[in-house]
Amino acid sequence: MYDAIIFDFDGTIIDTEINLFNTLNKHIEQKNNEKISLDEYKASIGSVSEELNDKILNALGSKQALEEMFEDHYEGTKSLPIKPVVKDLIEYGTQNQKKMGIATSSYKAHIMPNVQRLELDKYVDVIKGREDVAFVKPNPELYIQAAHDLEVEPEKCLAIEDTTNGAQAAIDAGMDVIVITHEITEDLNFDSLNILAKNIEAEEIINRYL
Repeated sequence: MYDAIIFDFDGTIIDTEINLFNTLNKHIEQKNNEKISLDEYKASIGSVSEELNDKILNALGSKQALEEMFEDHYEGTKSLPIKPVVKDLIEYGTQNQKKMGIATSSYKAHIMPNVQRLELDKYVDVIKGREDVAFVKPNPELYIQAAHDLEVEPEKCLAIEDTTNGAQAAIDAGMDVIVITHEITEDLNFDSLNILAKNIEAEEIINRYL
């Protein structure tokens, strides 16, 4: 029995990743530079890659161009719906007094417009982001801090993730993990990770694990 559910945000609560990948390459193409490959993007998804960040900055040509790309991306996420499995889990958590949190490698300021748009701030007790830790996923610090602030032991937390980096972070924090993938992460290899389950519906998660 778990006392808390902690969700990743990008790709898990809403499917932002394909929008970011496509927006990034749209802006790079406008600069007549070589696009970022899907394999390069997947390797860093759920974490931060300084090497990839440098390559993107060079391809876009300036920090201003990078900021404009992200503004375009954030604008494109404003209509994205909450993923059904997460919506059902949040409703269950609310009705059954489960503590809930978000642990994201993104800056909180970047996700808060969508958190507020979806009214998740009414139900989620803790949000931990990139600015709160020295190291992001796959380092476990985000999940450890989220559990600490929820006042729940990590082994009593169920993490919902979409990436190998995120799943590794939660596992190393001492949590059980269920992975819900999407178009970008569906073919990532989770075989080496000790996860509870992958790509199951909310009803099964609730019946089997909650």
